[in-house]
Amino acid sequence: MRVVGIVAEYNPLHNGHIYHMEQAKKAAEADFCIIAMSGNFVQRGEPACADKFTRAEWALRAGADMIVEIPQCLAVASAERYAEGAVKVLASTGVVTDIAFGVETDDLNALYRIADILDREPPAFRANLAYHLKEGKSYPRAQFDALADLDIPRSDIAILTQPNNILAVEYIKAIRRNAPQIRILPIRRVGNGYNDTQLSGELSSATAIREALKSGNDAVLSAMPLFVSGAAKFDSQFPVTLETFGPLILYRLRSMSLDDLSSLPDVAEGFEQVLARAVRTAPDLATFLESVKSKRYTMARCKRIAVSALLHIQAGLAEELLDHRENLYLRVLGFLTQSRGLLAAMASVGSAPVILRNSDIADCTDTARDSLAIDAFGTDLFAYVLGREVHRDAMSAIKL
Repeated sequence: MRVVGIVAEYNPLHNGHIYHMEQAKKAAEADFCIIAMSGNFVQRGEPACADKFTRAEWALRAGADMIVEIPQCLAVASAERYAEGAVKVLASTGVVTDIAFGVETDDLNALYRIADILDREPPAFRANLAYHLKEGKSYPRAQFDALADLDIPRSDIAILTQPNNILAVEYIKAIRRNAPQIRILPIRRVGNGYNDTQLSGELSSATAIREALKSGNDAVLSAMPLFVSGAAKFDSQFPVTLETFGPLILYRLRSMSLDDLSSLPDVAEGFEQVLARAVRTAPDLATFLESVKSKRYTMARCKRIAVSALLHIQAGLAEELLDHRENLYLRVLGFLTQSRGLLAAMASVGSAPVILRNSDIADCTDTARDSLAIDAFGTDLFAYVLGREVHRDAMSAIKL
């Protein structure tokens, strides 16, 4: 049995995602496809456009057989932690044979060479990295410049200017480190660039689609399948945005002590003092984020810190999850009825308890239960801000 795993956010699911899923299943000659998906909040430090159960149902309708959740502690994280968490989730199923991900380059050997350097961290690279970090640069910028200082082809380094390639390098590192038996399947991205903000017809980027949805541009509808574009057309609360959670985030930050702030992921070097000062005077979330971002603390990093505060995520819990060689639980968000055999196989050969309903949590460790509580809290927050029922954490996973 061949099972291809895909890491995704589907924020929202669009035609490019369906193309990628089809190509991944074809390349793997897969019998089944399992998606490791971010929950209610995504890697860039924002709420997803729709709750995790809605997006899981989209994925099933698009051709996936099962959706499992990346723990929220690891989904709202740097590219390295996000990739590590996602790969561990897929590996812990015990059935995934291949992992496919999108890339923006045809030079796959360059991806492997960069991944090897970043994984080994030779002394010259570590020294360069320390120097650039001391200069006050963000970690991604310091990492890029540290690589540029080495005697490696500039064309290799240039691939790290594109976001899918950055994640691809992290996936390769994580697979080699945690699941070397899994085959790596890079899939060339089609359509416009990941961060392009302009629509380009039926194969537009998720960034362009989100911008169009916010502005009410109906031209975006052709870039998504009907079961997603229907929500865009008729649901006035779609897409959910970070601003929706702004007052809650500011309230949470204002209620935290300096010690609480310093325990958040990505907070270091006294940045808790910056956060505490800024939140006292900021009239809204956008003003707060603009006032705390810097060359070292990018906007994405500041958003992740803000969302981590909202969800009560502490650095210690995220680190503890990653310190375990195996993933600690498999939260199934949905599956196809005809793919039920995957559940039996995962229960038989997987390395983590399979969570379909709350009663299954009894088999989990204390650390897993703490993480699951944060996952469930994110769903509670979505239900609260939307003023409607999306609270399925006490119910069975979606079945189609």
